[in-house]
Amino acid sequence: MRVLKSLVATATALSIAASPALAQTGAAKLSLSNAAPARASTDAGDSNELAPAILIGVLATIAIIGGAIVLADSDDTPDSP
Repeated sequence: MRVLKSLVATATALSIAASPALAQTGAAKLSLSNAAPARASTDAGDSNELAPAILIGVLATIAIIGGAIVLADSDDTPDSP
């Protein structure tokens, strides 16, 4: 059983290590390195569109930490005698 586990672990590690190399050959056709150079420009009028997302992330983090503190400070006395 121990040999089987180590063989499975070895096979898994090899497949994980080999998958980027196998995927790289198929993705070469999708590369834009052979495409004609083109420049793109955008208007920087509304450059602060990320601010609400950051605020939501900070509030969610505060809520999670507050919930953990409330759970940690809950009543630890047993209900049965």
